[in-house]
Amino acid sequence: MQHDSGYHLLFSHPELVEDLFKSFVTESWVEQLDFSTLERVNAKLHAEGLERRDGDLIYRVLYRDGSDDSKDGGGRATQGAVAEVYLYLLLEFQSQPDPWMALRVLVYVGLLYQQLIRENRVTNGKLPPVFPLVLYNGDARWNAAQELKQLIALPNATPLWSYQPSIRYYLVDESRYPQGKVGSLVGMLFEIENCRSLEQLQPALDTLMEHGKALMPSSLRRALASWVLRVVAPGKNIDVNQIDVENFSEVQVMLRTHLKQWEQEQFEKGIEKGIEKGIEKGREEGVLTGEAAILRRQLKLRFGALPGWVDGKIAQAQRAQLEQWSERVLDAKTLDAVFA
Repeated sequence: MQHDSGYHLLFSHPELVEDLFKSFVTESWVEQLDFSTLERVNAKLHAEGLERRDGDLIYRVLYRDGSDDSKDGGGRATQGAVAEVYLYLLLEFQSQPDPWMALRVLVYVGLLYQQLIRENRVTNGKLPPVFPLVLYNGDARWNAAQELKQLIALPNATPLWSYQPSIRYYLVDESRYPQGKVGSLVGMLFEIENCRSLEQLQPALDTLMEHGKALMPSSLRRALASWVLRVVAPGKNIDVNQIDVENFSEVQVMLRTHLKQWEQEQFEKGIEKGIEKGIEKGREEGVLTGEAAILRRQLKLRFGALPGWVDGKIAQAQRAQLEQWSERVLDAKTLDAVFA
């Protein structure tokens, strides 16, 4: 299971979508979302005559603007009226940067609008607002343009801008939250994704597992267990056996066992690697010593007793240099010519 499909499984649960927005979308209008109305929308987007494109996840939620948008017959505001619209949340999961992400978002939103029109889900002849969010968990720095305008080759001061498409997406970069966020289940996922050592990973997984035991519905517990076993463990090079994800306690015990085994294996691999390096170094040093001895013998046979500076040069030389000098001994007229 890849990162994207793992997150697709997790964020198919509205509880995590609500947590994501409340904890990591730092904009005031999020407070106006009525998450009790949150519902999943078909993300299989396609235009007529074009290949179908499966989006990651799309949700629909009631947005209570708080502004008074109603007017009476005389154009005066009606007391107590609150503007209500349905906002579409477009979630895209990325494990590597995409320089054309803003363009992709524009295409997805256009396809979504076409789908809503075909399904007669547009009210009052107006399209609903869309909020695109990209959730990124890759190692490389995300430096892609977040606004489509940055990808269009036009100078700042030109009347052509009014005819260009405009859209931007909201980026949640998990690397900015290495410690997660207190009280946030999504924050726990981010913390685990950011772990780079066993000392960090073990307590982070324990916290997630303990929190998961109390989760309802049980389908979310299964999704968390599956994500840990099929995404986190392989991503950290931890080999785990097949296990019933229904038994959350068993998953936790199994993880602790495998993490200890993984730690021991890493320790043993480190020792083995050190031994191999030592053997290789010893072998190389042995070869150098042998070639140096042969070169000295050749020089003595050809030129007689050797001055002290020759030993100094030979002692500091690498293998390739020793081989080159040994070849020169056959033709060199003088000792100096060998080392020239």
